[in-house]
Amino acid sequence: SITIDSRPEPKQFTFDYVASENTTQNEIFEKIGKEVATSCVEGYNGTIFAYGQTGAGKTFTIQGPNVQNESGEFILNETQGLLPRVITYVFDFVEQEKKNDLQSLEYLIKVSFLEIYQEHIMDLLDPSAINLQIREDLKKGIYVDGLTEETVFNSRETYDLLVKGAKHRHVGSTSMNIESSRSHSVFTIHIESKSVREGLFNFKRSRFHLIDLAGSERQKATDAAGERLKEAGMINRSLSALGNVINALVERSEGRVRHVHYRDSKLTFLLKDSLGGNSKTCIIANVSPASHAFGETLSTLKFAQRAKLVRNRAIINEDSTGTVTTLKEEIRRLKEELNLYKGSLTGERLSLVKGGAEGAEWNLDAISGESADSTSAGDDEDDDNSTTTSRERKLVKRIHDLEALLQDNISIRVESEKSYQGEYDQKEEYIKSLAQNIEKFEKQQARDKMVFKFRDATISRLQSQVAGSKSVDECLSEELETLRKEVQVLRETNESHPVAAKLFVENDHLKKECHKLEAELKFDTNTFSERLKESVEFT
Repeated sequence: SITIDSRPEPKQFTFDYVASENTTQNEIFEKIGKEVATSCVEGYNGTIFAYGQTGAGKTFTIQGPNVQNESGEFILNETQGLLPRVITYVFDFVEQEKKNDLQSLEYLIKVSFLEIYQEHIMDLLDPSAINLQIREDLKKGIYVDGLTEETVFNSRETYDLLVKGAKHRHVGSTSMNIESSRSHSVFTIHIESKSVREGLFNFKRSRFHLIDLAGSERQKATDAAGERLKEAGMINRSLSALGNVINALVERSEGRVRHVHYRDSKLTFLLKDSLGGNSKTCIIANVSPASHAFGETLSTLKFAQRAKLVRNRAIINEDSTGTVTTLKEEIRRLKEELNLYKGSLTGERLSLVKGGAEGAEWNLDAISGESADSTSAGDDEDDDNSTTTSRERKLVKRIHDLEALLQDNISIRVESEKSYQGEYDQKEEYIKSLAQNIEKFEKQQARDKMVFKFRDATISRLQSQVAGSKSVDECLSEELETLRKEVQVLRETNESHPVAAKLFVENDHLKKECHKLEAELKFDTNTFSERLKESVEFT
């Protein structure tokens, strides 16, 4: 708790954790960053952002005092903030998971780095990409269109990208802060994993936002003017929109009907999932101990107290898929495991009841003296029962999930077969139409051959007339030449008709497709399995 000595009465604020000026960066990471990072590797979305007035230590908390030395290389020491520590922890955790998991486990990690400067989104990894747009998709959720996502394989590569992006961030000097952040920066770690067990594919994907917000400013305190004043106005406007979203979410959690204005700023729209959505979100409220910052400190604490009332709905972003046979086998195995577990649990309970009865029979005189021990044993038993109940619930939930997935796959297969049947019928109709057209062309070719025959006869007759007379009539000569050209063109067209050739090739191609569709419609398990494998190819 924090108590502020204010008038007319002191104000008290209660939070999950309060750090003093003596708290180390590592303690902040152990208390906040480690838990959220672990959840992200397990498939949850996560967000950590620092909020407070300018000069309160937000950038120091998120990044540290400086991310690079004079040579431009990344510095890793005890004063580094959450971001570099999270990067190190994530890669170490992933490597440990690969060693511990005997299954086929693969990870794919990508990072992106952007800033929101005067309501314009800029890609810090690609300075040429400016004024990017935020999009919303049912599958991808909220994302920035055109933002660079670099694939990284170790922490060193990630540090290099952090240094590269930090060089391009807008920073300026004010009366309250020599290196004041003039934009909101968002460093995002995208984690995807794939595991395969007995033909069952399991996919997990998550996003981890680490956000350094620009600080709220008062013009009197910072003496901002010109471009700095314009920047301060845009920063305060963006933070005001963030406060309005928090207020609307708090009212909604209290049962009131409220519209949340996420689209009032680029920052709130980008954080839509993090605020009241599918994410584990942690807010770090940075305050200044200076007396002249009392007003901003009080405002920051009120904001954090309201934000604490927002309720998110974080779930694991997980998807499983496989062949129908594989899913049925997995459901059968889990049901057997659940039945065996229930059987062993029943046996343990019977044993406890029997032991308790015998104890009651032989130790009636010692009940009062052992009441504390009995209570302790009862507590242990309750803990065991809660543990077993939790495991039982997990098994039942896993069975239900797989049964639902099996039903979905069967439905997909039925719909696919209907689609293939419809496509097959369309191809059949098209082939019939092509066959009719080919028949028409063949008849046309037969008629052309008859024309050739008659034209050849005419040419022969005209040639005999010319040979029998030395005076050649000019009209007959022209007719003879015209007929020769016409015969030549008709002969070439008949020998290689382009439309007929195209129809023959297309007809052959469609016949092959029809044979393939017939193979699909025979409910061939192998063919269906291959189709499923292709549909879940890891990217």
